[in-house]
Amino acid sequence: MNDESIINYCDYSSILIVNRRGQIKRLYTPFKVICMEDVPGIKAGTTLYVDEVSSTPESLLIYITQTGAYSHKSFTITATF
Repeated sequence: MNDESIINYCDYSSILIVNRRGQIKRLYTPFKVICMEDVPGIKAGTTLYVDEVSSTPESLLIYITQTGAYSHKSFTITATF
């Protein structure tokens, strides 16, 4: 997915993604993401699987992986539709 896509939290095991054409897809965990910038413990370019999703009180989407919990802004989703 690119930066122009919209990602919305559904529940701990899924998110909704909307592409530029307005198509909606529910994506269930585990789903694959690529780290776009170095974050603690993960180098840019690393592929990970998101095991669970969460949301902060400020509605920030959090990806939970085997290595920790990270803001979704540091990753891109590899799903296409």
